[in-house]
Amino acid sequence: MQEGRKEGRKEGRKEGVSRLSATLSGAKSGELFFEVAEKFGKYFAPERADCFVAALLPQAAMDGTNIVSRVPVSETLLFQLNTFVVPVLAELYGARKITIEAPLIADNAETAGAVGTGLTCGVDSLYTVAEYSKTPFPRRNLTHLCLFNVGSHNIAAEDAEEIEKFRIGLAERFCAENGCEFLRANSNLHDFAPRYQQYFTVLNAATAMALPRLFSAYYSSSGFAVRGFHVTAVDLAHAEIFFLEMLSAGTLKFYSTGSEVSRFEKTKRLAEFPPAYNFLNVCNLHAHNCSCCIKCLRTLYALDILGALDRFAAVFDIADYRKNHTRYIAECWVRKVFAKDSFCKELWPMLRKKYGLSPFHAARESIRFIRSRLKIYSFSYIRYRLRDAKR
Repeated sequence: MQEGRKEGRKEGRKEGVSRLSATLSGAKSGELFFEVAEKFGKYFAPERADCFVAALLPQAAMDGTNIVSRVPVSETLLFQLNTFVVPVLAELYGARKITIEAPLIADNAETAGAVGTGLTCGVDSLYTVAEYSKTPFPRRNLTHLCLFNVGSHNIAAEDAEEIEKFRIGLAERFCAENGCEFLRANSNLHDFAPRYQQYFTVLNAATAMALPRLFSAYYSSSGFAVRGFHVTAVDLAHAEIFFLEMLSAGTLKFYSTGSEVSRFEKTKRLAEFPPAYNFLNVCNLHAHNCSCCIKCLRTLYALDILGALDRFAAVFDIADYRKNHTRYIAECWVRKVFAKDSFCKELWPMLRKKYGLSPFHAARESIRFIRSRLKIYSFSYIRYRLRDAKR
């Protein structure tokens, strides 16, 4: 969000699509929009700017730029953001403390009572689906599985449009096979908030906030256990519980799901969840699981420990993993030691107990790993990440 003003409105730009948009002015001006299928358009609330303010807040705080809105913002949300979130972000990003100015409006009181979560088909995502599709609390059971395009497709190695197309197809097939309602939201938010990896928790929550008349609850699938809670500029997701609570207002309540267990425990749950066998998709670099990047390997390590590799042969190259097993096991140790990878720290004791590791393979993989990192990152960036990992 840039210093200046914005106005919100609901529009229909494409056939079968409803759009909620805001006109931004300031250093970066233009139209920011959220689009959904026309049948969901009735759940927009163009009279309030909650979703736009929330979506643009992290980047505005990073830039030290005030937010001014002509469109009202829910009283509870504006209070929570100005009072609690803005000071935290100012200290976090080392920028001046910004202000959010907007007319007040009563908290939203109209909702269809839907309960949603994001469906990326990753470990965190499918764990939420497995755990919250049927609970002892009927009004907290999932009703909608969502795919929000707010920047995640743009961090992959392959073409963003191809990644998006694949993920949409995967999510649609999952919903069709498992009897779920699918909701897709498209946005150009990444044009105004380009650092997706640093504040994606807020961006995804803001997209759910664009439909306040639909959702009463939204589950954000946490990638980190709450016992590792800390606030860091590297990734707001480490403090997701705090930020989601501050974004909860009116009839919409956010929950951080999966933060009560470790990633290994989530994978253990998915090993007994048959839909995951054909849909688990964890790779951030490619559409299909490449089976050799660190995100794929972390999952393969866990499945290996659990003796469940063959159940996931449809989504991973199990033959390649077994062929290069010693090297991949050594890489887990190296990432635990040198990269301070929290997931590898969790998994390594179990892998060591099951397989062990010779000093030769440890040394060889260490040299390979260090050389590869130095080709990609500067010394200053490596120090920055290691300092955060020590917290």
